[in-house]
Amino acid sequence: MIAINIGPLALPVPPLLLLFSVVVGLIVASLVAKRQQSPVTDQLLTVLLVSLLFGRIVFVLRFIQSYDSFWQMLDIRDRGFDFSATLLAAMIMLMLQIKRYPKQRKALLSGALSAVALFAVLITVVTAGRQQAQLPDIVLSQLDGDSVNLQQSKDQLTVVNLWATWCPPCRREMPVLAKAEQNNPDINFVLINQREPADTVKQFLAQMSLQFSQVLLDTTGQVPQQFGAFGLPVTLYFDAQGQLVDSHMGEVSDASLAAAISKLRNSSP
Repeated sequence: MIAINIGPLALPVPPLLLLFSVVVGLIVASLVAKRQQSPVTDQLLTVLLVSLLFGRIVFVLRFIQSYDSFWQMLDIRDRGFDFSATLLAAMIMLMLQIKRYPKQRKALLSGALSAVALFAVLITVVTAGRQQAQLPDIVLSQLDGDSVNLQQSKDQLTVVNLWATWCPPCRREMPVLAKAEQNNPDINFVLINQREPADTVKQFLAQMSLQFSQVLLDTTGQVPQQFGAFGLPVTLYFDAQGQLVDSHMGEVSDASLAAAISKLRNSSP
């Protein structure tokens, strides 16, 4: 599952799991701290915010060439964080907080470990489900009317993007995807339009002066149903065996797409 529906909203799973884990960790810490009459919520939130900030800074530095402006670096909607740097910063900040507030050591450790353990379990469950996902055996139409089976993309690293012309984030990320396809000729980019006629898609691509090697039409919404992708845009990354390696719901940036492609390359033998 890539997203969870809450009313009309489709929210990506990983940030929701992190939020849930943090809330549980704060509750555990509060229960332990209550016995000692020494609240630790502020200290734990400081650990979280500083570690996320450090993780973002490291991510930006890794992909600095992908950012055109300072404001793009501040835009965390692409969810670009360096996991190792974030975890390292969290450990250091937690140790500093324990040193500064030794009487709250038990509460701080209880809250932090509860949050980390819960998030690790939840993300492992989600990842295990994702590892079973494959390029589906689905036949879609090209813009010229010819039919293509998605499994024909096996034996090659593949990036699949689900999009629609009426979707603002989809429209904004189209140039990013087009540039990535040009810069990565060894990767197969497949753009699958959702529930729109060929003429609408052709007109949009012409207006935007965009060219892609593969644009397919999913007029019945088969592909998102296969992956539990309830919103747009969604980007899926498959290895050469057709195995789903990573996914991203929401608009991709140059940096987040570059990071995902790097992960995709590293996943292949």
